[in-house]
Amino acid sequence: MTAVKGFWNEQARKHGTGLAATTPDPIAKDLEIGALKRHLDPAPDTLEIGCGNGTDILRLLDHLRGRVVGIDYAEDMIEAARKTVSELDEADRRRVTVDVGDIMKDMAPLGHFSQIFTVRCLINLPTLEHQLQAVRNIDAILDPGGRLVLVESTRQGQDRLNAMRGAVGLTPIPYHWHNHYLDQEAFLAGLPKHLRLVEIDSFASLYFVVSRVFNAKMTPPGQAPDYLAEINKIAGQLPSMGDNAPLKLFVIKKERRP
Repeated sequence: MTAVKGFWNEQARKHGTGLAATTPDPIAKDLEIGALKRHLDPAPDTLEIGCGNGTDILRLLDHLRGRVVGIDYAEDMIEAARKTVSELDEADRRRVTVDVGDIMKDMAPLGHFSQIFTVRCLINLPTLEHQLQAVRNIDAILDPGGRLVLVESTRQGQDRLNAMRGAVGLTPIPYHWHNHYLDQEAFLAGLPKHLRLVEIDSFASLYFVVSRVFNAKMTPPGQAPDYLAEINKIAGQLPSMGDNAPLKLFVIKKERRP
């Protein structure tokens, strides 16, 4: 995991507060933010684990009304996030805190939250057991009745997308060396019983089919597909359909114990 942390620190040093520090695809990021706004309750205090350079927090402040806390284990990402926060107006600066923190360690010093979310955080852990341990660590600071929202990538979605690419003569999209996509079935089966799956939102399915299959196929050989191609922009404006992308959102509720 040290190498993965080093990768993200390097991304922060290279891109600072820019979007490219955490993703090369601005339309996919727009879709992530839109999905989060649909599923995050505006009222409670909220914790983002794996906040990177603060991009998500910045874009969610018009939706979230409570206190917002972000942690990330990459120190250079937090340095960039602090710069992001420093440029907010005074009222927002007062309610946003970012600090170094590790999902694989005791997070009790942060206090308890009724709403916690991640964006492509668990996929940076090396095994299913690490991912499930991370959820158990989140559970320890999630209030009974609280909401856990996970925006993560799954192997099953990647496999379906690559099957579609193969059907039109495109090569499979490889996994990044630093990612271990969720095995959706095993991951959900391994959650503590009191963490109940409420919904899966395949918010990026149509966009990924259009951008990674249609646009990729239409791109001349030897050229990299343009994330901001017009057909991608159109796909990003349409309602999603199907379940053919790795990226999706899981809503999980912590049951109140007797």
